[in-house]
Amino acid sequence: MMSTRHTIGAALCTLALAGVAGCGTSIEVSVPGQADGPVLSIGVALDEPGMSWYHNGAYSGFSVQVAQYVAKVLGYANKQIVFRNVPLDERAQRLADGTVDLVVGSYGGQEADGTQIDYAGPYLNTSQGLLVRDHEVAGAGDLAGRTACIVQGSDSGQALRAQVGSVSVEERDTYQQCVSSLLAGQSDAVAGPEPILYGLRDQGGSAYLAVLGDSYGSARFGVGVRSGQPKLVAQIDAALRQMVADGSWRQAADGLQSSVGYRVDTGSNPPRLVEAKQ
Repeated sequence: MMSTRHTIGAALCTLALAGVAGCGTSIEVSVPGQADGPVLSIGVALDEPGMSWYHNGAYSGFSVQVAQYVAKVLGYANKQIVFRNVPLDERAQRLADGTVDLVVGSYGGQEADGTQIDYAGPYLNTSQGLLVRDHEVAGAGDLAGRTACIVQGSDSGQALRAQVGSVSVEERDTYQQCVSSLLAGQSDAVAGPEPILYGLRDQGGSAYLAVLGDSYGSARFGVGVRSGQPKLVAQIDAALRQMVADGSWRQAADGLQSSVGYRVDTGSNPPRLVEAKQ
């Protein structure tokens, strides 16, 4: 069988931008050997309830729905999609070595300005926020001299330090580890994109955790590809525009609100993606 790296080009040649159905809320995991024909390997997070969450053998969430929609527009059936967990700090490496063809998730200015990953989108604009124990911390300023936990590879700590220079940043491998640190009193907040924090609050229990209304910085969610593939980026942008146009994006956004309580800011969403001039 031809490699995914070669077959993705063939799939793009047969791109069809009409008649793609909306995505469901949960997608069963495919594994190599089950698919008939080429597979598209997509890097996703497994620890972001509401956005990209692995539970009971399936991935679900807003980012996963975007990934499935894009894959269908690129010509892949569900059984040809392989989801792989890729931590934030390994995305460039996994794209470069061919482990995955695409990654979906949040990205920051440092990563976007680099040369290893090019991003299509964004498919969601949001703010950075803070998850705290009930209301022990009322705002970002209260973290002066305290500790915030971030996931390794995230730029949330850098954005927080721009607001509160004296905050200490603790890095953990997963958001669940950050929540455990918060509940154990080892840290005073979890910093990250707001929709992820709403999912963590929903998972951990609103009686114990709260997302502060004091947001800071910005966070964008996009589809990353190995750099040097402008045609692929353009095709993914076209798929995202179609997702907005046919109502599938709004359906996914409504699902995000119903599942974890995060209301998408309609002032900056859906993102306006302008078609690149050829």
